[in-house]
Amino acid sequence: MILKLRSKGPTDLARCNQPVTENQSDRVAFADGLLYRAARIAGSPVIIRVGSLADDGLEFLISPAEDTPLPPKATVTAALRRKFSLDLDLPAFYRFVKRLPPLARLPARQAGLRPILKDTLLEALSLAIIDQQVNVAFAARLKHRLLNAYGRLYRVDGNELWLFPLAEELASLEPDALHPMQFSRSKSNYIVNLARRFLAEPYWESLNGTDEEIVERLCNLRGVGRWTAEYAAMMGLGLNDTLPAADIGLMRMVQQVYGLAERPTEDLVRKIGRDWSPWRGLVTFYLWHQEDAENAATATATIPNNKKLG
Repeated sequence: MILKLRSKGPTDLARCNQPVTENQSDRVAFADGLLYRAARIAGSPVIIRVGSLADDGLEFLISPAEDTPLPPKATVTAALRRKFSLDLDLPAFYRFVKRLPPLARLPARQAGLRPILKDTLLEALSLAIIDQQVNVAFAARLKHRLLNAYGRLYRVDGNELWLFPLAEELASLEPDALHPMQFSRSKSNYIVNLARRFLAEPYWESLNGTDEEIVERLCNLRGVGRWTAEYAAMMGLGLNDTLPAADIGLMRMVQQVYGLAERPTEDLVRKIGRDWSPWRGLVTFYLWHQEDAENAATATATIPNNKKLG
C-alpha cells in the first residue's frame, strides 16, 4: 500500500529518526532518504518505509511484516497520521516559541522535528519505567534485552526493526521474569502487572480529559510516578501540554537556555514552564533533542581528524 500524506508544516525525517534514549537500531534505521519502522496497526504487524515529498508531503510504503492482510486504507491512514504526528501544527508552535526569547532559536535548530509516537500507551509506560533511576546507557541495554527476549525482530533492507511485546505476551510472565535480565524486581513486577491491567482494562489506551487529568489518572497506576506519567502521555498518547519537570535532561537544558547559574529544581522548571503552555510537552521534546544533538556534535568533534571511522 502506497499513501501520500500531508503534514501540518515541515517534517524532517532525519531529525524525527533520532529518538532520545531509545534503541540504537531505531537511530540507524534511516538510509537514502527513507525512514524505516515496524509498527502494529489494528493489531497487524507492518513494515513502514517513509520518504519526503515536496510541500510538506510524505510518501509511505506499507507492507505486511508477516503473512497477514493489511488493515483497510482508512485505518492505516489514521494510524500513520497519529504515529508520525502529522496533524501537529508545527507552524503554530514555531510562532508561539518565537515570542519567548530563551526558546526563539528552537525552530531554526530543530525545524521539522515531530515525535514518532509509540504504538501503545503500555509501551510508552513500560519504557519510561525502565528509564527510572538508571543512566541512559543502562536503560538502553535493558530495553534491548526486553525486545530481544519477548519482542519481534524484522530485518528489512539491512535494518533491524523491532516490535514491542504484546500486552498478552508480557501479561503471561511471572512478576519477576525480567529480573534475570538485570531488571530490578520492582520494575519487572510493575511492567508485568501493568500489562495484565491494560489487558483487562483496554480503555487505558484511549483516555479522555485534559492533559493534566490524564496524567493524574496515570499516576494512580502502580509503579507510575509523575515523571513516568508525563513522559508516557507525551509519547504514548501524543499529548502536547504535559511537563516532565523532574527530568534531569530537561533541567540541564532549562539551565542552559535560560542562563541560570544553577540547575533548576523541579518546582522552578514547572514555574518557568507555565509560559510554555499549551505546548509544554513539545517544548520539552525539542529541548531533549537539542541536548542530544549537542552531545552528538561534541562527541564527533573529539574524534581526531586523522582517524577513520569504521
